[in-house]
Amino acid sequence: MFNWQMPDLGAGIFLLIIWEIFWKGVGLWKSAKKGDLIWFVAILLINLFGIIPLFYLWKTKQLEPALKDIQNFFKSKFKKK
Repeated sequence: MFNWQMPDLGAGIFLLIIWEIFWKGVGLWKSAKKGDLIWFVAILLINLFGIIPLFYLWKTKQLEPALKDIQNFFKSKFKKK
């Protein structure tokens, strides 16, 4: 009945979508844990390919720890056994 095929938009669009979802998630998580309601709402409502969450993480000095957490996560996931 419905044709739900993904149009051929290229890998670039897919990578931008993944980038946006990832940084939005990190920014929302960190702002919620810190209790920054204004930042949480701004990140939730504004979609700028991760610019707002990255700015929040940088401004609140949480970007470097977040990057280290992400690095450790991927190291644990892809660690050779």
